[in-house]
Amino acid sequence: MKATDVFDECHGRYRGLREWLVDSTGSVRSLDFEKPPAGYLWRPDRARACDYVADFERIGRHALRRPEWKGRLKLFDVYFVRGAEYRRAIRMVGVAEGTFDYWYCEVKRATGAEFSRTGLYPPSKYFNVR
Repeated sequence: MKATDVFDECHGRYRGLREWLVDSTGSVRSLDFEKPPAGYLWRPDRARACDYVADFERIGRHALRRPEWKGRLKLFDVYFVRGAEYRRAIRMVGVAEGTFDYWYCEVKRATGAEFSRTGLYPPSKYFNVR
């Protein structure tokens, strides 16, 4: 599997767990009786979900730790971790759009390879390890 695909799957799980953790902090959502229930959604225990979110961020930063990759690390933090909108992320990183797109691909490739190497991928294996 390509490193970019590994990254996409891990990032999708990261976003889902992060949203779930924010939503599960005691707030109560109202029900929409007009909408059918989504069905069963598997979620890990809260501590393991927190571990995955922290490991995603830690491993991603570790993969981009080279001194000459400061901009790529900033892109990772701004766009993938904080979830800034594309145009705003380009301004925050402070590079041209073409450079941002090139770094975007490099970040996905480097971090995806690191996620695979360190055991964050596949997520199903990560959550089954005790």
